[in-house]
Amino acid sequence: MKNKIMLSLMLLGYTVVSAQQSKVVSAINALGYYQKDKTDIESIQKAKGFIDEASLNEGTAIKPKTWWVRGNVYLSYYESKNADLLQLVGGDPLKIAAESYEKAYLLDAKYENADECYQKAIIAYKNLGIEAFNVKNYAGAAELFEKVVQLSAKKGTPDKDGITNTAVAAMNAGKYDKAIEYYSKMLDNDSTGMIYGQIYKAQLASGDTAAGMATLQNGRSKFPRNQGLLTENLNYLFRTKQNAEAESLLKLAIENDPTNHTLYLAAGSTYESLGRMDEAIAAYKKAIEVKPDAWQAYYNLGAYYNNEGKRLQDIANNEKDNKKYEAGIKAADAELAKALEYLEKAKDLTEKGTEDRMDISKALKQLYVRMNLTEKFEALKKEMQP
Repeated sequence: MKNKIMLSLMLLGYTVVSAQQSKVVSAINALGYYQKDKTDIESIQKAKGFIDEASLNEGTAIKPKTWWVRGNVYLSYYESKNADLLQLVGGDPLKIAAESYEKAYLLDAKYENADECYQKAIIAYKNLGIEAFNVKNYAGAAELFEKVVQLSAKKGTPDKDGITNTAVAAMNAGKYDKAIEYYSKMLDNDSTGMIYGQIYKAQLASGDTAAGMATLQNGRSKFPRNQGLLTENLNYLFRTKQNAEAESLLKLAIENDPTNHTLYLAAGSTYESLGRMDEAIAAYKKAIEVKPDAWQAYYNLGAYYNNEGKRLQDIANNEKDNKKYEAGIKAADAELAKALEYLEKAKDLTEKGTEDRMDISKALKQLYVRMNLTEKFEALKKEMQP
């Protein structure tokens, strides 16, 4: 009697599995009808219903074919671009398709459609990552690109684009540990030093300055003429006010990129901080020579001559000897005239309404008062009014 009961239960179980397997077949058939006629919305909805039910059943959920079919159904929803149809999915059809294909492959890598599932999952995750990145969902993009890397690693060789994309998305998302992890995977293929620079930035952003500087120095030892690494090193030295140490690096940076006006600006600021004004002036003038509309160089020169004129004027005002006083005022006026020329040029090169223009205008107003240039003062005052 017990044997008969057990046999009956076994038969019942087989009947349930067979019924679910028929759902998979029904889904295939319904999807086939839709693919022949893309206006046959009823058929794809039936296919979805059949395969969703089969994917929830214990007997058929362990079979890769179920998930292969599910991937095909949801991919068809995604590719339809039919707004009404897409609303009926209850989720992102491309993501569901990707997850379904991935599951089919992971259940059995030797399944007859396993390679197709693998390829479609990889492509779907990449596209999902790109979509997320384009709408600035960088954290979501990093997760999706990482899926590409993890899945491709199952075949032994992680997807290179997936690694790069994960690193970039993680960096944009502020997930610096993840960015460092994935940029580090690219170091062996770094032929320019760019990756060292990215890791350095991520380490610095995460607050690990010591690790960042170690990475920067390691990168510069391997790529001593890499302008990006050189610039980062310079920026660090400037931030930490190590101007004397920055001087030799500046010379190398200018040698590498002699048409970069910002390097001459940096050199000018460095020389100025070291009290070497002749070299600072020469550097600012070189910046203008390289880039005639470099307003910062004009402004820095104007500020220097303005301060120098004020200094000479203060000295003259303390002179008791009339001839020395007059000579001192004449020298001060000459410096102020230079300041006027450079500051007015700087103002002309900046856009009205900007903060930079306002700062330059404030300096000019004071200069106009000092030089008794009433008409220019009134015109500038009017311009500065909101």
